[in-house]
Amino acid sequence: SVNGRPVATLGPGKYFGEIALMHDTPRNATVTAVDSATLLALDRVEFLEALTQHPQSRRVAEAAVRHRLDEDEKS
Repeated sequence: SVNGRPVATLGPGKYFGEIALMHDTPRNATVTAVDSATLLALDRVEFLEALTQHPQSRRVAEAAVRHRLDEDEKS
C-alpha cells in the first residue's frame, strides 16, 4: 500500500523491496501479509556483490526496478 491505498497483490514467488535493495533508497510502499507467508531477506551488500559478478543478472534486476517504477508512475 502507498499512503494507506492498496496498490498491488503479490502471490507465491513474487518479490518486493527491489528498488530499495538496488538503489539504497527508502521504501516507497508498505507490505502487509493477508495470509501466512514465508519470506526471505537479502543482505544488500552481498546481493550487489553477486550482481556485480553476473552482468546478465544485474541487467534483469535493473529491468525489474525500471518496470516497478513505471508501474508506480501509472498508478
